[in-house]
Amino acid sequence: MARLMIFLLVMLGPALAQNLLALAPQGAVAGFYMNDLRGSRYLGGLAADWKQSGMEAFLGRELRKQAGADANLLGIAAGGVAVALYNDGFFVMVRPSAAAMQALRQETKGLRPQGGWLVGGDRDATTGISRELAFIATPKYARLFLQNRRGLQAPVRGDIVLWGAPPQDLLQSLDLPPRASGAARTIRRFSYAIQLTAGGYTEETRLDVNPAADPALASLLLPKERPYNAGELPQGYAVSTGVLDLSRVGAYLPGLLREFDVRLNLDLRAFGARFATVTVKGPPPAPDGRSEAILGHSLIYWEIRDPATAEANLLALLQSLAAFSTPDGQGGFRVLGNEGEFKVVEIGLGGTLYYKLEPNRLVIATSKSALQAVNNPPWGQDPNFRRFRARIPANAIGYSFGNQGSALEEQLGQISNAFPQTIGGELDQQTSQELGRALTDFFGRLSKRFGSGLSYAVVEGNSLISRGFYEVRW
Repeated sequence: MARLMIFLLVMLGPALAQNLLALAPQGAVAGFYMNDLRGSRYLGGLAADWKQSGMEAFLGRELRKQAGADANLLGIAAGGVAVALYNDGFFVMVRPSAAAMQALRQETKGLRPQGGWLVGGDRDATTGISRELAFIATPKYARLFLQNRRGLQAPVRGDIVLWGAPPQDLLQSLDLPPRASGAARTIRRFSYAIQLTAGGYTEETRLDVNPAADPALASLLLPKERPYNAGELPQGYAVSTGVLDLSRVGAYLPGLLREFDVRLNLDLRAFGARFATVTVKGPPPAPDGRSEAILGHSLIYWEIRDPATAEANLLALLQSLAAFSTPDGQGGFRVLGNEGEFKVVEIGLGGTLYYKLEPNRLVIATSKSALQAVNNPPWGQDPNFRRFRARIPANAIGYSFGNQGSALEEQLGQISNAFPQTIGGELDQQTSQELGRALTDFFGRLSKRFGSGLSYAVVEGNSLISRGFYEVRW
């Protein structure tokens, strides 16, 4: 759901611009850009939903109330943006809307012609304006740009790209202890990219690892095991399965934290590496916006090696959580008996949890709805799951499948009531109700456009790569 919301916020914001990153000087350790999607045949339907729901008019009015005379500057990056971060500075290029460019020219005084740009600034930052573009940068990178020393390229391609590498100079200056230094140097680079397609959008996340810096951490990040078969798990509206060896995590963290004089007694030897989660539909929230289950509606599966020890560790963890989730730290942990094969515990304000131990697996239901879903038909009988599963390579170490439309429908019952409760006194009652109605209408329209989606993770050399495809009826 978080992935979907990020996608929507980006796509339904101001129109984007051509790839401006190539105008930035080379040598960046991190960057971000959004391509020119203005007039894209893919976004017309979403833009119409945004307008017809009332969200466009509502936000435009409220933003102008807040911004006042500076409202036009809200379009400073309406045509897109490219951001480059260096060890010793930054460079930002934007394509403002016509109104924002006019406001920017009025705000910026004392600029001098230089290389086809109007340029000014101080020792901290330099600003430049041309007919359609504007930049702000630290003086060094502004000079390089004006000298035509440009040509930055991202390590991945897409309509939206984000990447970064840990700054080695900074890491060395921190003078970290040996194990912490090795852990910090294990990550070479992270990148994320979204690409629009005729049937939806694809995404790729890449984590490049340096095993020589910390072999133990690298082995956790680049596992070799295979996950649970999600086709055998009960259906919901989303399922995810993967690999994380908790026993090795429990052996790794105490030694790392000991360098900072932090003692962590973590015994996870009873747990294995494979896990899975199934998210299911829950009941509508109460009129005050409160949900039946604070922890959501999920089934959680985790591989175990020693059921008795795993249960003891689980109960100790739940007791600690209950102590933190009850006023004045009074606890709130209670064992309530059994419900079928599951044991029932109350964890303070965290609600009721259900769990059972199998010979090689711990199963947790975070709500009554999740518990009832245990008897749902398996995912292997779902035609959409079978259709998408053909895309998963045999060497995948994890994958996720879900129906984004169903996830949006699940949110519909919460928005109109919960959102006004969340924003409290920030908006008057009439305005908050208007926003609730517009959001409900917008999510209802979106739920009809978004379909199934799949992502999977593989290890390729020293890189952990996740690739996904999500259906959208543009």
